[in-house]
Amino acid sequence: MILGLKLYLKNRKPTWKGFWFKLLFASKKLQIGKRFKCDSWPDISITDKGKIIIQDDVYLRRSVELRVHGDATINLKGNNRIDRGVRLLAANKSELTIGEGSKIGLYSVLNGGDSITLGKNVLLSGFVYLQTSMHNHEKEIMVQNQGYSHAPIILEDDTWCGAHVVVFPGVTMKQGSIAGSNAVVNTSIDKNIIVGGVPAKQLKLRQ
Repeated sequence: MILGLKLYLKNRKPTWKGFWFKLLFASKKLQIGKRFKCDSWPDISITDKGKIIIQDDVYLRRSVELRVHGDATINLKGNNRIDRGVRLLAANKSELTIGEGSKIGLYSVLNGGDSITLGKNVLLSGFVYLQTSMHNHEKEIMVQNQGYSHAPIILEDDTWCGAHVVVFPGVTMKQGSIAGSNAVVNTSIDKNIIVGGVPAKQLKLRQ
């Protein structure tokens, strides 16, 4: 009886923590939908006209970081599971959108100096890095003093990035495409193509 009660209380902790977080912190800038759950309260930073929208049935694991700067927006569209240590950043006027049913693996980073769009049922494994910004690097000027160039990233419905994949600015992964573990994706991928390697090359068609 006692063991069952302890298990029940443990399983309910994310629901309770989500309830209290929503009760205390929800606002026009931080909108939270129904049945929000979290293992620990997320690290939230919103500046200027930024906004975070967390729709229904979102579960954030431990140590998730959501940061919005400028006029940017983060939108979790519902039924999303964001694993521990994930960092979502939207800056400038970008929109970082996580489609319904999409899941992000532990310690992945989505760095949105420009917009990042994940469609429905997208899967990112652990330690994936989506990078929309690159340092300019003309010679005879220190790289850190040159600023950035930006381009959006789009992962269409039912795409999958294996562990440790890096996706460069301007890349679109079309519906059903897959990037194998440790791939560096610097060009767009057609529908249902599986790629791998550094830089990523086509390996085969998805069957």
